[in-house]
Amino acid sequence: MHSLVGYSLACYILQLKDRHNGNILLKRDGHLVHIDFGFFLGNAPGKGIEIENKVPFKLLNEYIEILGGLQSDLFKKFRELFYKGFMALRKHSDRILLLVKMMYSGQKNSMPCFKRGDKSITLLEERFFQDENDNQKLNVICQNIINSSIDNWRAKWYDKYQYYVQGIFY
Repeated sequence: MHSLVGYSLACYILQLKDRHNGNILLKRDGHLVHIDFGFFLGNAPGKGIEIENKVPFKLLNEYIEILGGLQSDLFKKFRELFYKGFMALRKHSDRILLLVKMMYSGQKNSMPCFKRGDKSITLLEERFFQDENDNQKLNVICQNIINSSIDNWRAKWYDKYQYYVQGIFY
């Protein structure tokens, strides 16, 4: 559950894409290991199709089943830790943004993740909701991010696409 929270937050904030099962490995101890970080900050494979772009992060039913279902104590804990992790990330958003801005200023046109120019930075800033100071509203925002990720049809279809095109099981 802890690694799933970290995965979910990283995928949401950095908008990591291409998260099909061939790029997500499961260690024997249950931790998720992610490989292939070629698509982030909204840059996605698909040459314009970009099936995954409207998915905050991948949270398919299989992940939820491992936690015991939507009503389980573990899933409730997932929601709680997602919010706490999000709040911790917000505290350090200036550092995260600085690193990405430095990368952008040095690599503007050579990195596909910056193909949208300054908009890539603006969208990253927006994902931190820095203008919102009400913790209750921020919790609702986090819960809505989770809710729109739960078994999102785009994530499921991206896995199916990868199966039919690349032979990667889902």
